[in-house]
Amino acid sequence: MRIVTRLIAVSDLGSREIARRAGIPIQKISDLLSGKLEHFTYDELQAIRRIIDSGQASPA
Repeated sequence: MRIVTRLIAVSDLGSREIARRAGIPIQKISDLLSGKLEHFTYDELQAIRRIIDSGQASPA
């Protein structure tokens, strides 16, 4: 979880864009950043990580 929140923090993608691409409400990203991991499934966390990783690799 800490890795995902740090990736969100340093990502070139904004929280809204990450949420949009993952298909989850922006509030859930806010919950994750505030430490409310219990609101997420494993698959949601994996999707967020994949989106951030692919967003970092693509040119801005």
